[in-house]
Amino acid sequence: MMSDRIDLSLEVILVTGAAGSIGRELGLNFASKNPEQLILVDISETGLFNLIEELQVNHPKTNFIYFTESICNPEFLNFLFQNYKITSVFHAAAYKHVSLTEQNVCAAITTNIYGAKLLIDKATTAGVRRFIFISTDKAVDPVSVMGRTKKVVEDYLVFKQIENNHIQICTLRLCNVYGSSGSVVPVFKNRIASNLPLEIKGQNIKRAFITVDVINQIADWLLVVEDCTGIFIPKNPKVFTILEIAHQVLKETGVTSVEEYPVQFIHLPNFEKQEESLKNTSEKAIQIESSELIQIEKKKAQHFNIELLEACLLAAKSYKRDEVQSLLNKLCY
Repeated sequence: MMSDRIDLSLEVILVTGAAGSIGRELGLNFASKNPEQLILVDISETGLFNLIEELQVNHPKTNFIYFTESICNPEFLNFLFQNYKITSVFHAAAYKHVSLTEQNVCAAITTNIYGAKLLIDKATTAGVRRFIFISTDKAVDPVSVMGRTKKVVEDYLVFKQIENNHIQICTLRLCNVYGSSGSVVPVFKNRIASNLPLEIKGQNIKRAFITVDVINQIADWLLVVEDCTGIFIPKNPKVFTILEIAHQVLKETGVTSVEEYPVQFIHLPNFEKQEESLKNTSEKAIQIESSELIQIEKKKAQHFNIELLEACLLAAKSYKRDEVQSLLNKLCY
């Protein structure tokens, strides 16, 4: 497999959101391949501490450095790109819980959009080789705040690629990662541990899943392929109903009477879909041989409203909730 022979000896890799589920796996994967340097950034002190402990035990020879900082701090980003010769950026930092971002739209916009914009602007100015943005299927025809923030960044990256054709700018649009902190799996496990009924939003709601191993294979491919510019999605995600996931988690936790365990179906809120999609009807899928990915055919160059984006970011900074909701919607449609 590619992951067994990949050479990262000339790579200085920055991973943001390094203490989150995806960022953590990326960091551990890259550390196992001895890059020239691995730079880990996360605002979660405890999460980053735990990751560093694991790296020091399992990969003591890896040259890594870490920062408990926010990607929304422009002076910190200036420091990073001025002091380290970063070749590749994996931007995984974001607020990802859909219901929380609905109630915290200003914070979601500041972190998910402003932080991403700062990072891509600094990275392109510094002349990195590649910039990989971790997006989500919820950015496709989005109905949630979280999905809309991700779509805005996707669109901004298309705009930035036109300005910076010497840098590979990649959007990696993922579905659910089984067992990640943003998925339903740990929620179910916590309720089972407390002997509480499992709650499922909607009837027959479906979600696509990939495993952590697939994430690592994808990341390796993006680092060695000649050009990773564009939008990519997983090739073979597995689609399950949430009830099927509930039954799987029950089996994993040792519950013997899976069918008898209490399950409650509750209302599906209007900011969640019955089923997500990794591409919309106007996007064309292009198969890639020997890869876990499909490339989405690039859209024709479209106008990106920078003035509207700046107004949205300013409204979020000022906590003008109603105004910021309206501006976010306009940016997406």
